[in-house]
Amino acid sequence: MWMIGEVITEKLLVDEIISERLETLSTYLEFAPVFFVVLDENGIISYINNWTLEKTGYKFAEVIGKNWFEIFIPADIRKTLLEVFADIMDGKVELRQTYENEILAKDGSTITVLWENKLLTKGGKPYGTISVGVDVTDQKVKDFEEQVLLEILDASSDANYHASISKISRILSKTCNARKVIGTIRTPEEAKNIELLNMDNTDRTEYYKFEKSTDEKTITLEMHCGTLPSYATYNCLQNVANVLINFLDRIYYIQKLEEASFRDPLTNLFNRRYFIMMLQSEIRRIKRYGGNASIVMIDLDGLKQINDTLGHDMGDLAIKTLARAMLENTRNSDICARFGGDEFAILLPNTTIQNAQLTIQRLMNYLDNLDIKEFKVSMSAGITKILPEDDTEGISVLKRADELLYKAKKSGKHAIVADIV
Repeated sequence: MWMIGEVITEKLLVDEIISERLETLSTYLEFAPVFFVVLDENGIISYINNWTLEKTGYKFAEVIGKNWFEIFIPADIRKTLLEVFADIMDGKVELRQTYENEILAKDGSTITVLWENKLLTKGGKPYGTISVGVDVTDQKVKDFEEQVLLEILDASSDANYHASISKISRILSKTCNARKVIGTIRTPEEAKNIELLNMDNTDRTEYYKFEKSTDEKTITLEMHCGTLPSYATYNCLQNVANVLINFLDRIYYIQKLEEASFRDPLTNLFNRRYFIMMLQSEIRRIKRYGGNASIVMIDLDGLKQINDTLGHDMGDLAIKTLARAMLENTRNSDICARFGGDEFAILLPNTTIQNAQLTIQRLMNYLDNLDIKEFKVSMSAGITKILPEDDTEGISVLKRADELLYKAKKSGKHAIVADIV
C-alpha cells in the first residue's frame, strides 16, 4: 500500500510542478515585452497578452473574440494578409516562420512587428496560429534615418554642386515626400535663396522650418512635405536639415567665389557665362519636374546714339541705370545678366509668361518715370518660357527670346513682345 501512496504522492508533486510552471509561463506571456497572439482558423483572436494590449491601447474585452485582421491590420495590406491567412488554413501555402508587418494601435498609429509564427494543427489539419513578435519600429526608424542621411551626404559630396542639388532633390522627394525645399542665407549685406527642390504644388503639405545662426550669417531651411513615410520622423527631418544647412553654407561660399568671376564689371550683373549655366540648370529642372520659368531678352534702346552724341561715360551711365532698374524690379531668385554691349537677359524661375510680362512692364514703367536730364533710358524686350522639349544647352529657348526681341525692336522699339500662350 505504501508504494501506491508513494506513486500518488509523486504524481501530485509532478502535477503541482507542472501547474506552477504553467502559471509561471502564463504570467510571463502576460507581461513579457513581446506580442503574443493566438488566432483560430478564421482569424478570430483566441488569446492576446497584456503587453500587446498595452502597446496598442486596447482593452481585453474590446478585442477577444474579434477578427485580428479587421482590428489590427492597416487597410492597405488587410486584403492581402487575409487572403494569405485563408490559403494557409486551406493548406495551399506554408506559414512563414518569420514575418514582418505593421499593426494598428487604437489611436491610429502603426507599430512594426517582427513575428515568429507557429501553425496549430490537429490530425494534420490547421486550426489556428500562435505568433510571438517584437517591436522593431524604433530600429526601422533608425535604419531609415541612417539610410537617408548617407544618401544625402553622398550626394552632397559631388564636386559639381549643381549635380549635388539635382541628386538631393530626388532623395528628398523620394524619402521625405518633400515638395518644396528652399534655403536662405542672410548676412548684413544680403539675403540669398538657394532652391533645392520646387515642385510648385504645395497644397496639403506640412511646413517645417529649421535655422542655424552664427555671428556672420543666419541660414534658414524651409521644407514643405506631403504625408511623411512611416519611418520619417520629425527628428529625422531635423537631422536631414542639419546636413542640408551645412551643404547650403558650403554652396554659399562657392557661389561667392564664382560670382567674382561671373559678374559684369560695369554693372555687377551676372555675365553671359553664369546666365547660361543657370538657364541650363533651370531647363533640367523643368524637364524633370515640370512647372514654369520665363526668359527675357532685353535691348537698351538708342545706346549707340547716346555714345555718339554724349560720350561713352553717358552710355555707361545708361547701361548702369538699366542694370539697377532690373535688380530693383525683380526677385532675389531671378537671374539678371548683361550679355555685353546693349544686350541684357533675365531668367525668371517659377514664373508664367503672364507674370513675366507684368514684371517687364513694371520695369519699363520704372524707366519711363526716371528723371535723367541728359537722356531717356528706353528698352525693348522679348519674352518666352522654357519648354520641356527645349534642348538642355539653352539654344532653342534663347533663339525664341531673341526672335521676339527682334519683333519688339522692329515695331518701333520701347516695346514688349511675348510668346502667345
